[in-house]
Amino acid sequence: MVGTLYDKVDPSGEIVELAKGGCPWKEHLYHLESGLSPPVAIFFVIYTDQAGQWRVQCVPKEPHSFQSRLPLPEPWRGLRDEALDQVSGIPGCIFVHASGFIGGHRTREGALSMAHATLAQRSYLPQIS
Repeated sequence: MVGTLYDKVDPSGEIVELAKGGCPWKEHLYHLESGLSPPVAIFFVIYTDQAGQWRVQCVPKEPHSFQSRLPLPEPWRGLRDEALDQVSGIPGCIFVHASGFIGGHRTREGALSMAHATLAQRSYLPQIS
């Protein structure tokens, strides 16, 4: 499931798109990563929710961890709607959770923009073993 969508979202391989949310994906994603050559860390999964809005969810450091490999930027956290649009520079944002592990956008392109903007701000690249 995750493997078939791996190459179709971002040339870096650091963002994966699921057909829809609500399905378990973390174990599959870690399995997919273990077979990549060269190794690539996947940082974000994007998908639609039940209302048809887009989510950008950070991949946790480990399958059952609450720590993200790369959380959404701190200045975005806890913001909604127009306030988030202004701070992020990405129109159409819905929210970013206070911990930065998930955000919402009205469009697929906007969710990708949120992920790309976060990747552009990172200061490290985790190693996948």
